[in-house]
Amino acid sequence: MSRPTLIDIQAAAERISAAQRVVITTHARADGDAIGSVAAMQRVLRSQGKQATAYLHEPPSARYAFLSEIEPLAVWPAQRSVASAVDVLSSCDLLLVLDTCAAIQLGEVAGAIRTAGLPKLAIDHHITRDDIVDAAWVDESAGACAQLVLHLCEQSKWPADAGTATLLFVGLATDTGWFRFSNADRQVFSDASRLIAAGAAPNELYERLYLCEILPRVRLIGEVMAGFELLADGRVAVIRLTREMLARCGATREMTEDIINEPMRLASVVACAMFTEPEAGEPVRVSIRSKRDVDVAALAARWGGGGHARAAGAKVSGEYAAAVREITAALCRALGA
Repeated sequence: MSRPTLIDIQAAAERISAAQRVVITTHARADGDAIGSVAAMQRVLRSQGKQATAYLHEPPSARYAFLSEIEPLAVWPAQRSVASAVDVLSSCDLLLVLDTCAAIQLGEVAGAIRTAGLPKLAIDHHITRDDIVDAAWVDESAGACAQLVLHLCEQSKWPADAGTATLLFVGLATDTGWFRFSNADRQVFSDASRLIAAGAAPNELYERLYLCEILPRVRLIGEVMAGFELLADGRVAVIRLTREMLARCGATREMTEDIINEPMRLASVVACAMFTEPEAGEPVRVSIRSKRDVDVAALAARWGGGGHARAAGAKVSGEYAAAVREITAALCRALGA
């Protein structure tokens, strides 16, 4: 499989500046960085007089719903068929894919993107990339895609108002675990400072993001904390999110974001794997995190996944229990257990 041509920020800015009708999208199950990045990009490009429309694969989860009050986003047509997405893409002269460069994360829309005869550009900070686009500006050192959107705005001299700053701050803050993960480096804090100066309000955003939980999610966190398994002398935590558990809590799979980080509070835990039991015919969703000592992106790549050295995931075909056994064993071996 060929990979996209890697370009720099100047070349990316020139490609975007040359387009008048832009479609923007990101990966399925969009998180705060993905939503904040596409919403900010749409907002900025529209302020420059361009026709720009950002599409998510599903409506934002409850945690991020308030971002739609700042910048409403579209959702790919309900059937998400190749034909319907082709219709959308046929009306634009540039496709921007943000926060991913992996076809598997784009669902059925990936087929339409592959066949669309228009320039396709990705802006991403992940290691994994394939030929879903023609060109990609990738900075693996960035803590969040939102940083790259900010740098692009500054490079192009596109003003970022308070709404744009808020959207980008959400992306930056959530992808760095509210600035506590190892990707929260000097540049992250410098960028956050400029976003605050532009109008982002950290205290208000923290409350909206982390102090407005709903009861089913809180109950689910309680079940996870009461029932996760410890292996490898307490260095590996394993979370099994079953359909029965979700039903018992009145929760949905959309409420599972960040739950993988809860067992990481334990001093002995170096890495955690979370396995979400699928509906019939769907793959097993696997998320893996580490504090140190193991590159979980390399581990996830064995099952067709990817991500960052400290945060990665994969979708695994086959039986749920088998996926749990195989990946858990691989994680333990990676830690020398």
